[in-house]
Amino acid sequence: MDPQQALAQGRHLIGLGRFADAVRLLQQAAYHRPEWPDVQHQLALALSLAGEPLRAESHLQRALELHPDYAEAHLNLAILLFERGAYQVAREHLRAFDRLVHKSGGHLPEAALDDLAQRHAALAERYKSYGLLDEAEEEMRRALRLCPGYGDWRLRLARLLFERGQFAAAGEQLELVLRARPELDEARLLQGRLASAQGDTEAARAAWKLVRDGSAAAQARALLDALEESRPAARWVAGGDDDLSWGAR
Repeated sequence: MDPQQALAQGRHLIGLGRFADAVRLLQQAAYHRPEWPDVQHQLALALSLAGEPLRAESHLQRALELHPDYAEAHLNLAILLFERGAYQVAREHLRAFDRLVHKSGGHLPEAALDDLAQRHAALAERYKSYGLLDEAEEEMRRALRLCPGYGDWRLRLARLLFERGQFAAAGEQLELVLRARPELDEARLLQGRLASAQGDTEAARAAWKLVRDGSAAAQARALLDALEESRPAARWVAGGDDDLSWGAR
């Protein structure tokens, strides 16, 4: 098969989830055209998805030797380096990626922007799982700079900011989410949590009453019940010889 055809078919196989088949085909392309950075990059992707990250790293390094300004290769190499704990070198490649995207004015193909944004978002989740919250926030913001209309990611950022106690920043992100998707139950649930954390129980109650479906609704009901239980208990107070009225303890 012609190397150009093998490269295109390899991409197609990756899209289908047939990673081992993609590796075999792209290895043939790399044998015939080892000087093509795209072949090295696609082979690295296939190897990574097939569970061979170290081999993938070597091909990404080769792609960058051939084409030092290959933005996607910098990002994918950063992800692999992070996964094995090489944080300092990973950050260097992330900085290189950001520099190249900024240099291009962000004018990458839409499909490439989406793919890169997905990888930033995935990297943010990995950082968060390791307790590296500064890095997680930074990566999620990078994802949103590439794809600002992804409300689910913006909600993740709002949740992360809330968990870090950055209530004002969380509120700003949440407002953007709800402006675009006022029916989003998970966002209303977080809106109530944010209001409650800031001491506004009435706003929290109003937000949670708007949550209607799924697990979010069950959580909202539990939070509403907890609010009711935390209210001061009432008792009878004598208002006169025969008059009784309610009063708070």
